[in-house]
Amino acid sequence: MKSKPGLHQLRKDLAGMRQKSAFPPVFVLNVYYSGMGIARNLHGMGIPVYGLSSEDDAPGMTSRFFEKIYKVPNGRDEPNALCHKLLEIRNEHDDAPVIFPTRDFDVLFLNEYRNELDGFYRLPENEAVNRILDKLELANIAERQDISVPATVTCRTVGEIENAARNLRFPFVIKPRFAYQWRVGKAWELVGARKAILAQSLDELMQEYHKIIAVNPEVLIQEYVSGEETDIVVCCCYMGRDGELLAQFTARKLRQSPPMFGTGCAVEAADIPEIVPLAARLLRSCGYTGLAEVEFKHDKVTGKFYLIEVNPRHWDQHELGTLVGVNLTWMAYTDMIGNTISPQVPIYKGRACRWIAEPEALMLVLRNAYSEVKNIRKQPRLRLGARLRAYVKTLRAAFAESMFLLRGHKVFATFNRRDPLPGFTLCIRAIRDMVGVLRTRELAKN
Repeated sequence: MKSKPGLHQLRKDLAGMRQKSAFPPVFVLNVYYSGMGIARNLHGMGIPVYGLSSEDDAPGMTSRFFEKIYKVPNGRDEPNALCHKLLEIRNEHDDAPVIFPTRDFDVLFLNEYRNELDGFYRLPENEAVNRILDKLELANIAERQDISVPATVTCRTVGEIENAARNLRFPFVIKPRFAYQWRVGKAWELVGARKAILAQSLDELMQEYHKIIAVNPEVLIQEYVSGEETDIVVCCCYMGRDGELLAQFTARKLRQSPPMFGTGCAVEAADIPEIVPLAARLLRSCGYTGLAEVEFKHDKVTGKFYLIEVNPRHWDQHELGTLVGVNLTWMAYTDMIGNTISPQVPIYKGRACRWIAEPEALMLVLRNAYSEVKNIRKQPRLRLGARLRAYVKTLRAAFAESMFLLRGHKVFATFNRRDPLPGFTLCIRAIRDMVGVLRTRELAKN
């Protein structure tokens, strides 16, 4: 069996680098799905990878792919303390570590403390990050580049909301202008743990806005692009310093949790060539260098791909690229230590290649099944035989959905046969949580 072109070149690059010098270490900010994927992508290459975590129960805390986990303050809540801690642990390493962010908060932290950390750490490029994280500015840039984007406005008052309702077409999607605005303090609870909110009418829009005011009076309103979850597609890529697209693979979401505006819990690699030049043009016009995930939604009526957002960092599903011969983490590492990057080309032939977040995917299947069971119970006139057939149909549908998600070649967010402890820990935690839910319901009944 022949090696994939990208992976073959990667092995050659590795051999050449080993002859030159030892590899600088990598520090990963937060050891959730994105962080674990980084450690896996670099495993076996002789690169020491260290995790930085503010939480004791993060999935990657038990991963053997991390040389060590440093307990650090949360950059969202205590950025100054995190900076001091990073400077302190830097003394344990001879060479300046590469540092990878995995959240928007991490990106902002590295930008804010660049002067303090630069020279001690190898940091990602930052000049274009603020333009990309600002959803309004990103939409404006996309429009100037003739890239389709939903009609977008920002509102800070009830009057501006009413004006938007007169000039745009319902349904609307309500978002924060900067994603992190809804993740600060108790904001996430106040918005119902939703990344975005769909409003079908002015009444719904007003009801939701009055809840959001307590979080931040400024909101972004966009016209909703119709379609299914499978119409959401992504271009995952690496932009070189000269504006050249050095690597990319494309994928589509199969399932999101929660539905509509959640995070992809099942994503499949797919050849979608139409979005590659759009993503490259957008990032180039922003002056962006480095890793990025550019998300679009395909409108089947118009045939257009509408820009949704850009993640200028590692994201949960980036490890999917290794199944089609593209290791974006390796490219970022190579670039950040000053070595020449060899382009990588994806290969989509063969069986389906999927990334699965097992806890979220399982809960999605169970929630759908539970919803069907509740609907059956609400039909008191249903005869016993018909009721039993309905229950069996629901079980079969849940089983079929599970088999569909598990089809093909897979990489799981947590489970890994080379690193079994995080998966085992996840199982224990899931059983504990389920027992806790059952106990709570029993107490509520009594």
